[in-house]
Amino acid sequence: MARMPMVPEDYLNSDSADARVQGDIGDPDLTGLSVTPRLESNASSVSGPKYPIGPVQGYPEDGKHAWRTANDDAIVAAVGRYNSANGYSPRDAEYMTPQLMKSWMMRESGGTPEAFGRDPFQMNNAGDWDPRKADVAGLSKGQAMTPQASADAALKWLQYKGTQHDANGKPIRYRGHYEAFRLYNGSKRDIHGVPADVDYANAVMNNARISYGAGQH
Repeated sequence: MARMPMVPEDYLNSDSADARVQGDIGDPDLTGLSVTPRLESNASSVSGPKYPIGPVQGYPEDGKHAWRTANDDAIVAAVGRYNSANGYSPRDAEYMTPQLMKSWMMRESGGTPEAFGRDPFQMNNAGDWDPRKADVAGLSKGQAMTPQASADAALKWLQYKGTQHDANGKPIRYRGHYEAFRLYNGSKRDIHGVPADVDYANAVMNNARISYGAGQH
């Protein structure tokens, strides 16, 4: 069945100056992050992320929804490690931004506080466990998860799912984030006549574009 992408094919290849604001190797990737400061006082602290990413369209973060900011720092840290460890720059198809990763996380668990605080990328669900996650993402089936462990593992798994391999398992090329997200979901059912994996990839990438601008990977 033909895919029905809803985003320009090359919008993720932006090499704008904003996308190049990056720390030294090993530092968090702060690309495009909000500079809104945290509010603090001596008596009490209105806790918030050190590196706020900003809300994803459809997932408000005000009032009773403030819990949706809780994983921002975990995302920024995971993205920084992933890009640095692999030597990825904004010119690389595999490069990840905190904004795209947050859009991805909201699609996975943005409506479920319990999952959001434990395994926001749904990497270790008993019902869809894949043994390859042990080697690729360093997980063991049923292990206790944290948002940081979930984010780190999700990036490795997304990279693996989006990479074409030869008959011997050697990586050939990365097929792009759209295809990686589609395969990350992997569902074969239909949603209003659209394959669920296509709907998933469209939702993640369109929400990133609409929420943060076309320059986000």
